[in-house]
Amino acid sequence: MGLFDRFKRRKARDAAPPPAPVQPWPPPPVAPMPAYQNFEIPPEPDQPAWMKYPVSAPKGHIIVFANEKGGVGKSTSAFHTCIALCNAGERVAALDVDLRQLTLHRALWARQESEREYGVKLPGPEQIMLAQQNENELAEKLRMARIHNSFIVIDVGGHDSPIARKAIFMADTIVTPVNDSFIDLDMLGHIDPRTGDFKTLGNFARLVEHLKDPGIALRSTPLDWVVMQNRSRSLATNNERKVRDALDKIAPAAGFRIVPGLSERVTYRELFPLGLTLFDLDTLPDLGKAQPNAREEIWAMLRALNLPSAALKRAIAPPTDDGSDFA
Repeated sequence: MGLFDRFKRRKARDAAPPPAPVQPWPPPPVAPMPAYQNFEIPPEPDQPAWMKYPVSAPKGHIIVFANEKGGVGKSTSAFHTCIALCNAGERVAALDVDLRQLTLHRALWARQESEREYGVKLPGPEQIMLAQQNENELAEKLRMARIHNSFIVIDVGGHDSPIARKAIFMADTIVTPVNDSFIDLDMLGHIDPRTGDFKTLGNFARLVEHLKDPGIALRSTPLDWVVMQNRSRSLATNNERKVRDALDKIAPAAGFRIVPGLSERVTYRELFPLGLTLFDLDTLPDLGKAQPNAREEIWAMLRALNLPSAALKRAIAPPTDDGSDFA
């Protein structure tokens, strides 16, 4: 063998990778993964990149108030839910993703002004602010909020947007307030005006149906979609009965349940700009006196949401037979 051949063999030997180390047998045991471990599965080509598995976390129940129809009392219902949960002793965070209006946050800021004006301390939620309407920032804010709070209440603007879809996608409970109007039902489903039969789902119902598809989001608990009838009157009109019948026909196809909301009361409209609720009138008696049935209406709304907290269920239990009120 010539010198050149020996040089080539040595060069090839030096360039070869070192032999792989011998693996022990049997292999060492692998620690089990937590049930809530994030498994990042590539989304479908037509889905946003934030649609990953899973969306549920071990703590912090997310309640999203959403409806693409405006003027249905979303922010009012979200605000009263926040304050009622705080009065029940829960740790609550509030987030308004409609950066153009920020109705929920404005009510909470007004609540802080009322505290300073009247020199009192009122229960209230932690406020979470977004610097911009960014889905990734929303996901990170919610991830942190779920660690420190029992409930996170989100108010979504009355229009379709990527960040609204993200909030709905991450929700554990979706609350869709509606008024007693067939115009408000159009986003949920279409009813034949002549026969009264159900025809098709509306745009918002199709959106929720898509975002709660098990093939898109693996959840530790199923998504609960609630349609809340707001601004109802003590004596139902013929139109209100027709709207309720229409909701009963849409509900099975859309997958929501129907619960009572807040009725039409002047007190709600007067207190909301001050960031106050009926619960605060015990602390601020000069502003008026809350009727027991009005306060019970808010507790009944909260009970109807059937939120997963044994302590909350005890705190908001119905009043006793002796008619005593509770706060």
